Amino acid sequence: MPTQFSQDIIQNSQDTNEPRYGAHIDSDGWVHFVVFSPNADQIDLQIYDDPDAREPALIIPMRKRGAEDWQIRIRGEGIGVGLHYTYRARGQRDLSQPDDQFGRMFNEHYPLGDPYAYQTQDVAYSRIFSDTPYINADQPRYAGGGKSIVYNHDNDPHPGHIQVAREDLIVYELHVQDFTARIQALDSARRGTYLGLATPGLTTPGGLSAGIDHLVELGITAVELMPVMEYDQETGNVPGRLNHWGYMTTNFFAPAVRYASQPGNAIIELKELVKAFHDRGIAVIMDVVYNHTGEGGPYQTNDGAAAKYYNLRGLANRYVYRATADDQHYYNNTGTGNDVDFSGGDRFTKRWATDSLGMWYQQYGIDGFRFDLARVMAEGSNNAADWVDNDQDFVEAHLHAEPWDMGGVWFDFMDDSGYDYRNNRWAKWMGQYRDDIRCFSKSSLKNRTLFKQLIEGRGNNGQGGPGSSKPWRSINFISIHDGYTMRDTVSFNDDGGSHNAWDSNGDENLRRERQKLLMGILMTSQGVPLLLQGDEFGRTKAGAFSQEDVHNSYNYESSTGDLAINNVNWIDWRLKDGDNSESPQGPGYGRELFQWTKNLIALRRKWTHFRRSEFAQYATDAFDGGAGAGRANDDKMTYTYQGPRDGQPTQLAVVWFGKPDEPDLMVIYNENHQPFTVNNLSSWSRGDWQILARSWFGAGFDFGDLDNWQSRCPVINDAIEIQGRSMAILISDND
Repeated sequence: MPTQFSQDIIQNSQDTNEPRYGAHIDSDGWVHFVVFSPNADQIDLQIYDDPDAREPALIIPMRKRGAEDWQIRIRGEGIGVGLHYTYRARGQRDLSQPDDQFGRMFNEHYPLGDPYAYQTQDVAYSRIFSDTPYINADQPRYAGGGKSIVYNHDNDPHPGHIQVAREDLIVYELHVQDFTARIQALDSARRGTYLGLATPGLTTPGGLSAGIDHLVELGITAVELMPVMEYDQETGNVPGRLNHWGYMTTNFFAPAVRYASQPGNAIIELKELVKAFHDRGIAVIMDVVYNHTGEGGPYQTNDGAAAKYYNLRGLANRYVYRATADDQHYYNNTGTGNDVDFSGGDRFTKRWATDSLGMWYQQYGIDGFRFDLARVMAEGSNNAADWVDNDQDFVEAHLHAEPWDMGGVWFDFMDDSGYDYRNNRWAKWMGQYRDDIRCFSKSSLKNRTLFKQLIEGRGNNGQGGPGSSKPWRSINFISIHDGYTMRDTVSFNDDGGSHNAWDSNGDENLRRERQKLLMGILMTSQGVPLLLQGDEFGRTKAGAFSQEDVHNSYNYESSTGDLAINNVNWIDWRLKDGDNSESPQGPGYGRELFQWTKNLIALRRKWTHFRRSEFAQYATDAFDGGAGAGRANDDKMTYTYQGPRDGQPTQLAVVWFGKPDEPDLMVIYNENHQPFTVNNLSSWSRGDWQILARSWFGAGFDFGDLDNWQSRCPVINDAIEIQGRSMAILISDND
């Protein structure tokens, strides 16, 4: 039944000194509303007596505070948690013609969401604003994008935080819906939801662990959730498809409604998910998108697609979005229609981003953030990292940058010698690692110098410049959501950067060996390994309608529930069982791949060889680093065999000497399709070398017993042969 609001609410409204933007409740029952809109002539608060109401029940004029903000506080019957509201902004409109591109964009007919709202309706609710007088053929669609809802986080239990050292991170990127949507053991209402992902005890059709239990068994130490802020689901280019990945954010303080198992429960359920991960020893990193918003770009594009008004465009367009040099168009280095403008010192956009980050860290227990197209956040600023890194509201959070933009510009502040990043938290995705290690697996890298640089975790700077002053600053990955899976990398032919793939000449055994080699290199490299969901058992997106869609499946979600579309992104858990009957282009040996990956992670976590917090010192020869040195070489590294020089496929053996009470490990990599032999093994240890892992061996024989390696792993003499496009790990106590 609709809420009955008294007109006294308007008469009794008062000014507020509340310093925070958004809607906040105090102990006396007042709800304080503050919104940023410097150029507006008037802002009105509109409150609704029903979630589905088309018209506001009350319109309350807000008052200007200073030069930039509008504010009001109200109380009365029905005013409090759960109140649905929007803003209406009046002001000059620079855009009056369809080909006008940039300027002030006020329109009093458009209900606008609160850019600081803690809770919102699903963006799909914007349909209630699609009729006149809100819209006509010459005006933007989706004015409003759903109502904002008053919420109070103080009433909720807090998920807390879990501390994982930066060098100990093993990160797993996943999509909330993808991960459980096909788990039949899960109640249908929970599939693809926050609570579904938090549910223990789930299994594959073959009885193996699935869902959160799978992640615990795998051994990862952090999940990276693809965007879970409220976002625009429309793709605008393919009828019947939705934006699946979620990188068109509309509300930066509110969780995505669509992943809740019950209407109105998104906030509580996401907090429960974070706590569930923390209870299992897994940190939570959140993929955040501050470089652009879901409001698009031009007022009206050449193909007739109109811009969208959700909140910021209708309140402060010129203060939020970056214009081209002629001040006539939206700058678009993100490929999404707009760039948020972070240039200069004291900007609203910087406060907006850090307020959002602080809220997710403090209220939801998020342990770190991955910044989409983070290069945009550095634009025009001489302290590009500091304004995020120095914020005290999330001072312990991990900060991971995708260090480029769509213009191909790299993250200057991570590589430029003008900045000193030895004492901050920033780490960055290593796109070069992805591209070059893929080449290694198909024998086309042929650059020993570069390969050594990558496995040592030195990023783009071979000698360790400011951007690679710690190994953990390099986030290493082979595949990620916007590209081929690891399985597809060895199953398709393509070339160049993230498209780099080779079908292995159709040889399924070679595909198996290459996948194990790729995962083996990833887990034995210094830096932070980042896995894509399902790569550990051969997930494929080969069911997409074209090869380009296999690479870019952002819109593979059907508005009508078409499984031929949805299953491209949804995880097929049968693959973990070794059953590819529903994914015929996937492997029939997913169980072997999973066990191989699980063992590699267990090795990485058991000892410190591959997760150094500092770069290892080199032991330069057999006297310093070999058998004669004894324990004097602890914690160092050396190359015992370096094979051909640059220009030929790399054949390399590296010893990572353990700390006291740790064994020594030798990792041997072969880029060549032909085998090679490493001799003189005894020169590098006073003990016997034993075979711990060989990637070319099959299930049950490829990895030794980590807990009983001294008695269970075979001893070798002075030489070992490494098969083509493979790797081996040897172990010795050196005592």
